[in-house]
Amino acid sequence: MEREQVVFVIKLVAYALIIVGVIMLFAAFMFVITGSADLLVVVWVIVGVIMTGIGSTTKYIRKLKLTDPRY
Repeated sequence: MEREQVVFVIKLVAYALIIVGVIMLFAAFMFVITGSADLLVVVWVIVGVIMTGIGSTTKYIRKLKLTDPRY
């Protein structure tokens, strides 16, 4: 794969992680609002935060020096 394709795939994965993480956090929040909170909600929140964090970290491709042709 060429460098541009790798950057494109990483961006897609990062955006997907952010979207899925936010959806999981929203689903956990709605589950708590309905009044039935248990250990599963805690696991959803932890996994959602981790996915959102990884996605937002990898979104900054310039910091990874993948877009610089001199790298």
